[in-house]
Amino acid sequence: MDILTQFEEKVEHLLDRLRALETENLRLQQDLDSERIQKQEVLGRIDNLLKKIQEMNM
Repeated sequence: MDILTQFEEKVEHLLDRLRALETENLRLQQDLDSERIQKQEVLGRIDNLLKKIQEMNM
């Protein structure tokens, strides 16, 4: 195996790894967006509960 072939294989391996990391990054970004939405929903529900508690104490 000559040096050029070894280099080509290493480059292909790196490109495969890059594609895998890009795919994982996209999935993680989507998960993060989903978690942010869920967090906002939970915070809204907590705010509503706190408002109800405050109204009962008045």
